Amino acid sequence: MSQRLPCPICGHENAPHDSICGGCGQPILDRGHSARPPGSAPPAATAPASAAPLPAAPALPRKVCPLCGTINESYALLCGGAGCGNDLSAVTPSGGTAPPAPAATRTATPVAASPVAPALHLTVGAQRFACRDGDIIGREGTVGCQIFAGLGTVSRRHVALAQRDGQWFLTALAGVQNTTQLDGRELPRGTPQPLTGNHSLRMSTQCEVRLKVGDGGDEQSSKLKG
Repeated sequence: MSQRLPCPICGHENAPHDSICGGCGQPILDRGHSARPPGSAPPAATAPASAAPLPAAPALPRKVCPLCGTINESYALLCGGAGCGNDLSAVTPSGGTAPPAPAATRTATPVAASPVAPALHLTVGAQRFACRDGDIIGREGTVGCQIFAGLGTVSRRHVALAQRDGQWFLTALAGVQNTTQLDGRELPRGTPQPLTGNHSLRMSTQCEVRLKVGDGGDEQSSKLKG
């Protein structure tokens, strides 16, 4: 049996004298392919080698302005940043990237402690009451109200006590009709008045009490008329 010539393109078995493949019509003998044994697989196609990636071009040296961070050419003598113009003659060209910005340093701001107001006491007759910030003096107040409950000339909410910046203040509330005096002076309504020591507070002609800022007893008595 004569040896057959396989087509290198399609693998068709051709006669030894065939110069053209009977399967695909491509030339056989003029390509110099030798016959392969019957039943053998055609040669595998070789995939073209992929091109190797080109190496990255090295970064050209640049001058980085130490003031504004603008990247300038290596031959620049002055910074081209907007409004900068810094002298770059002493700057050495580097890899062309701006230096990292320094981390911002946050300085803790000390918080000043609020001054503490001294003690304030209300003296009514023989009774003495410790006052607190926001207390109301009156028939329906928050301090000594049981003393003023039977006095119709005292308003339900007559005066208010408040602390501010380590100091006490007394305010005659709006709507109070009867006389309201601090140390003999009539108080304007709604205007805080500072308390600094030992004070006399008159709420109507039938009620006079004492207010004392700071520790210590009240040497003067209070007057209440039924």
